[in-house]
Amino acid sequence: MILPKTSALVLAALLMIAAMPAIITTVCAQGGITPPVPLPSEQPPPPAPGPGVATELAARRALETGLPSIASGIYRQLLADGAIAPDARNRIILACATALIEDDRIDDASDILRQFTGAPSPALLLRQAMIDTRARHFDKARATAATLRPEDLPAADRPWLFYLRGLLAQEARDDKQAGEQYQQAEAATATPAQHAWFLLARIRASLFLAQATDSAIATLRQTIDRYPGRPNGYTAASQLAVALNATARRGEAITLLQTQLQYLAPQETATRDEWLLLLGLIAGPDDNAGRDALRKLLSGSSDAAKQRAALRLLANASRAKERAAEFHNWLNQLIASTPPHPILDDLLLHRAQLALADKNNKDFIAAENDAARLLAEFPGSPLRAAALGIQTAVAWEQARFRAAADWATRARAELKSGPAYEQLGVLIAEAYFRAKDYRSASDAYGSALANVPSGVTAGELMFQRVLSEIKAGPNGESLASAQKILDSYAADKRFDSTSRWRAEWNLARALQTAGETAQAYARIDKLLASATDAALPADLRARMAWLHMRLAYDSGNYQQAIDHAEKLKTSLADTAPDLRDEITSLALLLEVEAGYALARPGQPATINTAEILRKLRADHPKSSAAIRSYMIEADEAARHDKLVEAQGLLRKLADDYKGTAYASYALFQAAIYAESRGQDQYYNEAYRLLEELIQNERRASPAAQSDLVFYARLKQGNLARKLNDYSRAIETYRDLANTYKFPEYRDGLTAELALADCYAALASSDTSRAESAATIYERLLDHPAANIDLRVEAGYKFGRILKERKAYARLEVIWWQMVNDFLLNDARAAKLGANGPYWLARTLLDLGEALEQQSKNTQAREAYQLIITKNLPGAALAQDRITRGKG
Repeated sequence: MILPKTSALVLAALLMIAAMPAIITTVCAQGGITPPVPLPSEQPPPPAPGPGVATELAARRALETGLPSIASGIYRQLLADGAIAPDARNRIILACATALIEDDRIDDASDILRQFTGAPSPALLLRQAMIDTRARHFDKARATAATLRPEDLPAADRPWLFYLRGLLAQEARDDKQAGEQYQQAEAATATPAQHAWFLLARIRASLFLAQATDSAIATLRQTIDRYPGRPNGYTAASQLAVALNATARRGEAITLLQTQLQYLAPQETATRDEWLLLLGLIAGPDDNAGRDALRKLLSGSSDAAKQRAALRLLANASRAKERAAEFHNWLNQLIASTPPHPILDDLLLHRAQLALADKNNKDFIAAENDAARLLAEFPGSPLRAAALGIQTAVAWEQARFRAAADWATRARAELKSGPAYEQLGVLIAEAYFRAKDYRSASDAYGSALANVPSGVTAGELMFQRVLSEIKAGPNGESLASAQKILDSYAADKRFDSTSRWRAEWNLARALQTAGETAQAYARIDKLLASATDAALPADLRARMAWLHMRLAYDSGNYQQAIDHAEKLKTSLADTAPDLRDEITSLALLLEVEAGYALARPGQPATINTAEILRKLRADHPKSSAAIRSYMIEADEAARHDKLVEAQGLLRKLADDYKGTAYASYALFQAAIYAESRGQDQYYNEAYRLLEELIQNERRASPAAQSDLVFYARLKQGNLARKLNDYSRAIETYRDLANTYKFPEYRDGLTAELALADCYAALASSDTSRAESAATIYERLLDHPAANIDLRVEAGYKFGRILKERKAYARLEVIWWQMVNDFLLNDARAAKLGANGPYWLARTLLDLGEALEQQSKNTQAREAYQLIITKNLPGAALAQDRITRGKG
């Protein structure tokens, strides 16, 4: 039987719940983008690396800018995500430990490293040795360092190894070896910020390792007195400050440096810079003396490396709320100073980075402006890649994905190679994907495969490329390209079985959508026949066999589907128990569906569907298949006009599974069946069923505005009209129009159209109602964002009111304009849905009749001819009017 028209309004929303709820699970390429892959009981695999890569790049950029406190916070956010793959987690643990060590938070770094899983890597051992030196476990650190070779470490870690060797040599009083290793560390640094850290680390090592006796301190004081204003005296002053600090006389060290600075000759700029930095480290940036020294160094030094070191210390100290505003204001002054500051590009990058530091209050405009200024004013700066990274991050977080792809492409071109270069390749592809530029996304995923970053599998990128090709359509060419690429990857050992079969699933679904279900079935059939058990894990083979079975059914090969189901049920011995139960229940349900499809009146049934239903519900009572079996059995009963039986099955489902989406669907469909019985008592019964649905939904989500409630209320309004209870219908439609407003709710305007219909129906007894109806109809006709079919329907009904008023002149203008806009405009005509052509035909028939009443027969004939020319409904009636000379 054909269900009443209104039920179609909810089917799109409800079938997503009812069709394959348990089997449609989240096997996503990235959060929210990839369509679900219906593999039963699938646990979501790690998402594709778009958001993760963007976040990790932000942390890396903060660390390379010299803001390890910000970097460690971002890395901790990443580690809080339980979906990160183990290898990616280990990589982030190491990066977070790096940030914590650079921020001198050694205990926190040690705690983070304890989360590392698997065999210790050279990178892990290096960081543990760094921590051991701070704990003064020098013998243990020395033993570890002896096992490490530069070539076994990533390029970014090699300066750390040289620094570790230098520190251990310094602790052993081998100053020559220490100096050589420290020089190697500084020579191997890749960025100015890293160079600044090693400069600070070397001074910190001297402070940390220093030892002094009272006699040595006395000797240094004598040297200072003996050589005032001379190099020997300056060196002794530096050594004395270190010695005093080492003997817990920090205050004396600070006073010494402050006094020496007061009497230092202006031309001794190098010594001044050395003492200011030493004072800043001994006092610390949180102390007034230390902060003042570092500010003087940053604002007045000619040594860019020491200025960067001071900036690093001050910026990290500014993360405390009480210091943030003060530092930001001072940073603004430095950036605005004339002449331009010597390290203005560093200052701009720090300010841009800090603008993005607060995840709850990011200043995107400020960050973007500073990055743009750096790029414009410093074309040769080594910080260009970081500035481009800022632009990328801003565009990504604002969902301007095409811009993000463009900025990331420029940033990648600056880098040439390295981990960030590899990650940006993935980010470019993900950005194009989110921008729905699937052709560019496919190309970018292909390029990223040449440099796959750590933590991302080649299989993920291959899957994403195939998915991009699929989504680049919809057309046969894009699907053919997807198949070609997928087949080319089949021989690539990097294309893991999970990614391969996820790709096959998405391709099969796309072929189905394109009307090529038979082709999809043939492809899966061939793949299953050719894949060996060793190449395909048992669970994946079971899932694909389920798809094979489903495609056979969807292709109309019902007996074949039953045969596949029978075979599948006996081949699940090696499958995980939960998955085996679910697939078995789904196979039983499909047998029922196929059995119904094969049933012929007066012929014996091919299978005993009643017995299969009994077994399904007995053996798998809580499965989604058992629940859906009531809906399918009810549909079958309704097809045979057994509406009472259908309602009873749905009523049982609603009672047995209260509080679930299935119960709501069952109540709605039961109401449809009741309404189709065509009498007032059944209209009232349908109304009560819908009211029960609404109350159930509201109890489940009191604050939510459920789409299902909207459609149920809309149906209640329609039922009230059938019962001639227009006051109740008007109240219902008004409430819907006020609650479910367009465009937040796509079908919100449907309630307004129904409200206008109520007013129009009452117009004969109340002329003000006609005016209200006309006002709504006209507004809906002119609504540029409304659905075209709805606009055409509203326009026709508005014209009917004008026709009844004999306002022919205005009627002709409005209806001819509708015809031009929605029928003769090919672009808009292509967007007409199922109802639009019907209302356009009604419009042209009534327009022709109105023209005839005014003796405009030629124009009337044109209206009728358009119905025939455009192949609209009512062509035979239009031809009859032309033939009979009524046109």
